[in-house]
Amino acid sequence: MLPAAAVYDGRYANNGWLNELPDPVTKITWGNPLLLSLNDAARLGLKDEDIASITCGGQRVEAPVAVQPGQADGVASIALGYGRKSGNIAAGIGVNAYPLLDVSSPAPFLRGDVHIARAQGRRTISRTQSHHRLEGRDHARSWTLAEYARKTEPGKEEWASLIPSPQFPERKWGMAIDLSACVGCSACVIACQSENNIPVVGPERVAEGREMHWIRIDRYYEGDPQAPSIIHQPVLCQHCDNAPCEIVCPVNATTHSAEGLNQMTYNRCVGTRYCSNNCPYKVRRFNFFEYTAFKKEPESLVYNPEVTVRPRGVMEKCTFCIQRIQEARSRANVEGRGLVDGEIMPACATACPAEALVFGDLNDPDSKVSKLSRQNRGYHMLEELGIKPAVTYLADISNPAEGKG
Repeated sequence: MLPAAAVYDGRYANNGWLNELPDPVTKITWGNPLLLSLNDAARLGLKDEDIASITCGGQRVEAPVAVQPGQADGVASIALGYGRKSGNIAAGIGVNAYPLLDVSSPAPFLRGDVHIARAQGRRTISRTQSHHRLEGRDHARSWTLAEYARKTEPGKEEWASLIPSPQFPERKWGMAIDLSACVGCSACVIACQSENNIPVVGPERVAEGREMHWIRIDRYYEGDPQAPSIIHQPVLCQHCDNAPCEIVCPVNATTHSAEGLNQMTYNRCVGTRYCSNNCPYKVRRFNFFEYTAFKKEPESLVYNPEVTVRPRGVMEKCTFCIQRIQEARSRANVEGRGLVDGEIMPACATACPAEALVFGDLNDPDSKVSKLSRQNRGYHMLEELGIKPAVTYLADISNPAEGKG
């Protein structure tokens, strides 16, 4: 038994943001399934979402099973902090694992006298990611130090396009994301949700793939399923120069700014979802339900007044926190000066404890983001599509012991 990654020991269980925050490794939301290794699950005849009976010290708890790569054989784990009987949000979410604790033991969270067996029924586990391996693709790149040492400066290959190359004479906003620094903590996800008035949709909608987060942390396993290595990759709107979403919008709701931003005009959007269908990164979110209209004062006062609160039927996505860009520009104009590199920090970059996300002007050769984007471990995700993303990823670099993956 262990504290949950989001709600901890239950003290944050009534917080919708944290309940809907995916676990950094399992990508599970809204609950605390029993985690079993591949071998243990096979031995017990259990599969994902099967209900398991957990008996320990005369106490019995039933929980759905999640078969977890990398889980040690002979070890079963379940998070604490769920299974409340009261609370506007927490009631009925997950199972209460506290009865399994041995409070008389110096190690109350560790139990050796556990019996696990198949119980009746199945229960849906709400995950934000259902495919867990790269399958030979390279959109999340990870190199050993030896492989990186053999890399040369990246070639600047131009891809054929029927769209004239856009010009950005003044500024071009962009981001660099260092996969070596990202630990998958998801602080950026919560910061983005808070800053941009992103609704909580609940476990049923998450299970249908309709979560509303503007930034997600994809997690991929590599190597032996019994002991895989893990790479985390933040994915948000890439603000492509040749954005495929823009050319299919019948009402011109998504357009490109003179500074390289892929913009959304919410009151022009009619919800065709053509843009989402044409986005190769799947980072655009459609508000299928009305999550905001029923909010009355003082509830509505929690919203950030600098960001539009979107109604039902509108496509939304990352804006690089355009409200912060505008605020910094106005402040610089009042003070009679130009913008300074690092002055504008989107919510995600502000919250990142590892400084894995860096934002700035790509047209400024001396800006931090510009220097990072020119590194020889930098690349663009799905760059072969020729859509010229404004987000540069820096490949993850590891230094494994000899003979290890």
